[in-house]
Amino acid sequence: MSNAQLIADAIDTLITLGWAALAWLAVLAAAVTVVLFAGTAVGAWAVSAVWRRTVGPSWARGRLRARILARTRVRRSSRRTAAQDYREAA
Repeated sequence: MSNAQLIADAIDTLITLGWAALAWLAVLAAAVTVVLFAGTAVGAWAVSAVWRRTVGPSWARGRLRARILARTRVRRSSRRTAAQDYREAA
């Protein structure tokens, strides 16, 4: 084999390896894209589930949690109230 033939074979091998590397790059890019989209979808689902769990009436979160929230959020009136006078409307 002559030097020209060896150089041609080397160039042909480099071109073949280049195409193979490009194919692997495309496959890996597609796989990474699928993984990122799946991760984003799972993350959005988790955030929405947590959000749905935290909003809503306190009684929907369980009896103990509702009692705790009721004690911390409802305050008694500090004003004195006079006895109510219930008169019949004329």
